[in-house]
This record gives sequence, C-alpha cells and structure tokens, in this order.
Amino acid sequence: MSHNQNFSDDAGINGTIKDGKWKDVLPDDGNGMTLAEMREMLAQLYDLDDDIRDRLVIRYYTGGTRPTPKYVHQADAKLDGWITPENCTLMVRMKAGDVREVDVSCDSKFMTETMPQVGKAIRDAYTWVPRTTPIYLYLDNAGGHGTKDAVAAYVKALEDDYNVICVHQRPRSPPTNMLDLGVWMALQSVVEKMHFRKRVQTDALARTVESSWAKLEPIKLTNVWNRWKMVLDLIIEDNGGDALVEAKRGKLYRTPTAAAVEPGLHDETPASEGTAAAGVASEDAEAELSEEDIDALDMEPGDIDPLDMEPGSGIILVPV
Repeated sequence: MSHNQNFSDDAGINGTIKDGKWKDVLPDDGNGMTLAEMREMLAQLYDLDDDIRDRLVIRYYTGGTRPTPKYVHQADAKLDGWITPENCTLMVRMKAGDVREVDVSCDSKFMTETMPQVGKAIRDAYTWVPRTTPIYLYLDNAGGHGTKDAVAAYVKALEDDYNVICVHQRPRSPPTNMLDLGVWMALQSVVEKMHFRKRVQTDALARTVESSWAKLEPIKLTNVWNRWKMVLDLIIEDNGGDALVEAKRGKLYRTPTAAAVEPGLHDETPASEGTAAAGVASEDAEAELSEEDIDALDMEPGDIDPLDMEPGSGIILVPV
C-alpha cells in the first residue's frame, strides 16, 4: 500500500490541494460530514477524476518524538474533529491489486509481446483496407529495442497474422527518418500547448501525449510524407549526401531570385519572358515537378497543407 499527492494533472489545482487549501472549503471544518461526502464535494470543486475521488484518504499522525502516520479511509467514517490545520493531509491511496502505469523498458520481451498488439490495432483502425492488401509499418530502427532474433520474430508475426509489413528505416539518418523529419516536431507542438500549466510528473505528461496524438491532424503526417519523398530526391541529386536537404528548402526554390526578375542584371532578357538566372531552376524545369512536389518543397514540419489523405494511403509511424 502506498500514498501520493497526484490529485490532478492541472498544476494549479494540484498545488492548491497539496497546500491544504481544500480544508478552507469544507463547511464547519468537515464536522457532520462523512469521508464519502467530502470526497464528492472536493471532486466536484476541483474536477477530480472518479478514480482519484474514490482513493482520497486523510492522513494524520499520532505519537510523540516519533510520530506514526494513520489514515481515515472508510467511506462512512465521520470527520468530526479530524480536519485540523496542523495535523491532517489529503492523500491518494494505492492498495494491492490496483492497476497503475509504470515506466517500461522496450527490451526483447516487451517488444515481442507488444508488437502483435500493434498489428491488431492497425487493422482495427484501418477497417476499410482489405486483409489481402498489405499495410506498411515504418519503424525508426533505433537501437536497444530487442535482439535481432526478437525483431525477426515480431516482423514475421505481424506479416503472417495481420499482413502488416514492417519497414525499418536506416538508423542514424535523421533526414530519411520520417519521425525525425517532422512527426516528433508536429506532435511536440501540440503537447506543449496541451500540457501548459500541468504537473511535470511523467504520468501526467504521458496522458497529455496520448491526448495530443488523438488530436493531431492527419494532414500533418501527410505533409511529412510528401517532404520525405522530396528528401530522397535531394539525396539522389547529391550522390548519396544530405547537404541539399536543408540547402534546398523553402520558397527560394519555388520563386525566382532578384537577378531573375530584374532585367539587365546578368543579361538583356526582360524578366517578363521568365528567364531564370544561373543557379535557379528555370520555368520549364519547375514545370517538370507536380503541383504536390512543388508544395512539398515549401513545407515546414507541422505546417497545414491542403492535401487530402486517401483511404488506405496513410503511413503508420511507430517510434521503435
């Protein structure tokens, strides 16, 4: 059995309760109330989850030089005389058998047990994709997530049981990794907004991340996918290097430079004829790109782009 003071993810509410200000709202210092009545009152006042409400107990100390903690935990217990400014604290009780979230290690055992659940969840989410049509699961291929045998086992299990094909991206290559290319950034921007003024404990942050993922617009993942295709083209253009990935980003490669639009800087051709200066793609060269490719050149990770995601064309990105 253990106790904590994680009442609410909201940092302001949690701090108010931890500071003991909950005592100030009880009528007549709680005299005449039961613990169950106090729980309900505080839950409504501070918007506490039902799971937290039902675990609220009052801690007090007895003894002299070595005080011993005691708890008022029975729902029908009367609070007469228990609510004092000095000798009582509100706590959340966890007892044997309760389910709680803990940190885990993504080792071989965890990955082997969890990845089949991921395969089932993907098929449940993409109900319109026939089982005969494969769904490709892109993984970032980070180290420390199981042995080669464990990876081979879950890759085979996902393909055999759910027709989900695992594609491990090249490790230590952020430009070609869609998660590093923009997915993390897009998700982080939502998390920062939703977690503002909330507790810094890991359980509160984990809930915010889950909520942020549920609110993340699919178009942001489509933007990253389109940018990724452009990155691959730039790597090919650079003969396997990645120097052009950042060098050729933004509107510079969609619009002419000043030399191209102002006649007489380099030649006598009027700008109205659309001639490009050296080092800038010409009008004909730009025309070879599709409209989607041109838009993707100017895309920043997390930007909204007016592209429609067709059913079945989404790429699932998992940080494993």
